[in-house]
Amino acid sequence: MRYPNQNDDCQNEIIVPKDKAYLRFLHALPNDPPVNVDIYVNHRLIVKNFRFEDFTQYLPAAPGVYVIQIYPTGNKTEQLLSIHVTLEKGKSYTAAIIGTVSAVGLELFPDFQGTLDKNTAYMRFINLSPDTIGVDISVDGTPVVYDLQYTEATDYLELAPGKHTMKVNLTSDGTQVVSHPNMVLKGGNAYTTYVVGLSKGRPYIEVLIPLDGSSYLEY
Repeated sequence: MRYPNQNDDCQNEIIVPKDKAYLRFLHALPNDPPVNVDIYVNHRLIVKNFRFEDFTQYLPAAPGVYVIQIYPTGNKTEQLLSIHVTLEKGKSYTAAIIGTVSAVGLELFPDFQGTLDKNTAYMRFINLSPDTIGVDISVDGTPVVYDLQYTEATDYLELAPGKHTMKVNLTSDGTQVVSHPNMVLKGGNAYTTYVVGLSKGRPYIEVLIPLDGSSYLEY
């Protein structure tokens, strides 16, 4: 498992004024061989040579509408995507690059909003596997998500801090595609489980479990 940019101890706290928004990117575009990408925001190169399953740090931005353009790394002529996104003040977002190389998309997911109880861990689930119609997810042997569709995001589930076991199965036939026996969650933090990769090809399906920015960004 990979835990990109996870900073449970919050040693590098970023202060976000209330009139700002924050945005990070996730490369969830599976391909064999992998396709690294360059990301332009309002026609400026912001992220270079971005790899599958990687996250950027949260990038500060004024609220408003932005143009996001994505190209294969080093190739400014074959644009993969151009899309507008709207950011609201006081919010943090994860923008996931998804789909297939022939049909690239971008989904914007706002992070946890609200008060985080220090005695509770919060977890939501998002299916970003383009060839996986639906998945079922269990935590500690208890089903918590049924038939999570592609690009669908759940509400946040409240869990006890500590070690947990997560399993992901295909809704279609019950095949187990992910088993994560050592998922450690800390109280007062919000996490998102991103299901990425392919269930019928390479790179194979797996989960990424970073902290949401709302766990450590100060608004």
